[in-house]
Amino acid sequence: MNIAIYSRKSKYSEKGESIDNQIQFCKDYADIHFKNVDKKYYIYTDEGFSAATTKRPEFQKLIDTLSTGEIHVLMCYRLDRINRNVSDFSKTLDLLEKYSVSFISATENFDTTTPIGKAMIYIASVFAQLERETTAERVRDNMLALSRTGRWLGGNAPFGYKSEAYTYIDDEFKERQLYKLVSKGNELEFVNFLFYKYLETKSLSKLETYCLENHIETPNHCEYTKSSIAAILENPTYCIADQDAYEYFSLLGCMIANDKTDFNGEYGILCYNRTKHHAGSKQKKRAKHEWIIAIGKHKGIISGKNFALVQTQIMKNKMNAAPRNGTSKIALLSGNILCNNCGSKMRIKSVKRNGNKVNFYYACELKVLSKGTRCQMDNINGVDFDVDVLNLITSQLLNGINYETVKYYIHQKENVIMESNFSLYKNKSKLEKEYKNNELSIQNLVKQLSNTSSPVLIKYITTQLNDLDLTQKKLLDEINELDQLDDLNISQVDLSERYRKLTDINYLIQNAELSELKLVIKNLVNSISWNGNKAEITLKVSSDNS
Repeated sequence: MNIAIYSRKSKYSEKGESIDNQIQFCKDYADIHFKNVDKKYYIYTDEGFSAATTKRPEFQKLIDTLSTGEIHVLMCYRLDRINRNVSDFSKTLDLLEKYSVSFISATENFDTTTPIGKAMIYIASVFAQLERETTAERVRDNMLALSRTGRWLGGNAPFGYKSEAYTYIDDEFKERQLYKLVSKGNELEFVNFLFYKYLETKSLSKLETYCLENHIETPNHCEYTKSSIAAILENPTYCIADQDAYEYFSLLGCMIANDKTDFNGEYGILCYNRTKHHAGSKQKKRAKHEWIIAIGKHKGIISGKNFALVQTQIMKNKMNAAPRNGTSKIALLSGNILCNNCGSKMRIKSVKRNGNKVNFYYACELKVLSKGTRCQMDNINGVDFDVDVLNLITSQLLNGINYETVKYYIHQKENVIMESNFSLYKNKSKLEKEYKNNELSIQNLVKQLSNTSSPVLIKYITTQLNDLDLTQKKLLDEINELDQLDDLNISQVDLSERYRKLTDINYLIQNAELSELKLVIKNLVNSISWNGNKAEITLKVSSDNS
């Protein structure tokens, strides 16, 4: 019996039910309940990940393994180690049922092999979700109480501010230390300029161009981009806590920590709970109704009225923005060519379509954004350049291949393909067997239905029949898909010929999709630079083929 044990902890710590303790408990449970059975354990552990999301590395690896049919039983220390969300847990149970995998919660003694055990697991998952929502509500209440202090909670201070400690005496006459934001040099003057310049231009693109034309850089000596400018303009920290600000954030549905009368324009706003973080992924903005708006200890610089006008204009521009013209499906080398003059990337420009024919140019990004004031590099004819680079790559690949040396490998590959072909037959046989077993189950349920008058049993049997019917349709679709695969009827001679055809570089290049060709470029080309007359291309060359 192959048993997968999944363990999880939300935080990295030595306290509480450690990963090792969870695994050992599950093994002890299996030793007691499966005494005379040979057992093989597959261990999956996620530490530092919440159950609120299924995006956990080891959990996803576990799900992939389940689909192979290797696992017979999935065990965990407690139900909430898997999921706390009823919807996510229901999907997990459906997957386990699909791959005929039993589920056991060791401490709660839940077992999906019995109907009552399955029902109890659903009930327990409902309570787990209730606990999570109650915890979230308690955290939100604590956050509201914390936000009323106006303290800066740490992290990178917004541009124009720095974090500074200060001491105060609490209600119990104890000395406490908190942090607040204070202005930093002349940076806030530039922030104020950006807001009013945006109200003038009403465009992030125009504001980006203005910064480029006037050589305005960030404190780290980088160019200001639309995204970096938007990050400043959309940050509530710069907004003054006045009556207009109160009305604006109230209309957005934000939670307001302070009374309306406190918004007297003396201080700036702090926005808590604005972003959410998941381990291994970038932070994302929360919905505005989850934001907590509070009055900070710092000075705001933009009136609530002007801040609201800027946000409204940004949203209006987003709604009116023209859809992208699909340039990623046109050019092979977009983003891979560097301008020799300024080091910027060359991007697609002047796309013209004439039926199935598409013409375009590669242009220096800095040249385009600064309207030629920062760079005057000549453009490249994109269609011709893509063809030339592809021909160069093809010739290099052809020169590097000796077909005599791969004959042995081709014969070895034939065996691999034949084994893969046998695997398809085996999978089809498994599906057909499952289909027949389900047919027998349906017949038995129909007999039970005809011999009972109990409303409860009729409802229960009808539900099972509906589930089985859906499963049968899915199985039939999968069987039909396998029937349509040409590989099921390919002879060994055909396989050999097909493989030889697939080792022909010209054939591969001519029949490849653009996304596949981009992958070839990514793996073979180290750099491409353009000086206005010619391009210099450096290929990635292995040490044994220098």
